[in-house]
Amino acid sequence: MTWKLVHKKSYDIIENENGKNLSYHPNLGIQIIEKDGFAFKDLNATGNLDKFEDWRLPLTLRIHDFKTQFGLWQEKDCLYYPKGKIQIPVDVYDNLLFLYEHKLFHIEEEKEDMKFIKENYLLGVLLLMFDNDYGTGKEDYLLQLIVQSVQLGVLENVMYSIWEAVRNYLKTLSEKRNTALGEMSYIS
Repeated sequence: MTWKLVHKKSYDIIENENGKNLSYHPNLGIQIIEKDGFAFKDLNATGNLDKFEDWRLPLTLRIHDFKTQFGLWQEKDCLYYPKGKIQIPVDVYDNLLFLYEHKLFHIEEEKEDMKFIKENYLLGVLLLMFDNDYGTGKEDYLLQLIVQSVQLGVLENVMYSIWEAVRNYLKTLSEKRNTALGEMSYIS
């Protein structure tokens, strides 16, 4: 086994040796799958590692699998699903675009179709939120909520909570970026 579970005060961290660390909240219903000695979150509770759950794969492939499995797609500032469409709030859209254009999502560009990611960056951000190791663990619940709401056809009813979670994630990314830039300017 090349991973271990580290218990924190209000969440756990999955530490994958030579891999991605993931924050994890065990009371939110996400199960853990082990494959090839690494741990992954099983969002849709299939017991199988789906491509969108596999943090080792290129983001392009993960987004495509996520879109296909749950019938989600993005066109500019709208998120569509089989029973409707949702307007992305202007502040969220602008922040997503800014962070994407300034390469703050830590995407390995040589492995990716950047045009596809730009057209689907909201879905990419949702997957990156699921993968994060910021210690909140609440993103697990967020993606469960999206998946279940899409299946029930009531995604519009939970979008306020989703946008708030996306805003908080983007704020965390910006703060980490500013901290890193401050440290770099201090060093030089």
